[in-house]
Amino acid sequence: MKEMVFILLLSTTGIIEEIKLKHHGNCDGIANAWVDVNMTYYPEVRGDPKLQGYYTKENKLLLGWICN
Repeated sequence: MKEMVFILLLSTTGIIEEIKLKHHGNCDGIANAWVDVNMTYYPEVRGDPKLQGYYTKENKLLLGWICN
């Protein structure tokens, strides 16, 4: 049975965007692999540790993912 993982990103304009990926039973594994390939972790941004997180090359922040 094909299921979906929804990866949620926050853009610099404040809009939440989602990326849909199909999977066959290992949602967290697929999501983690996507993050490893497409994002970089920053412990702080412009000297502010409150802005830490995983970011895409387009400066979109990872909010998380939902398995369905």
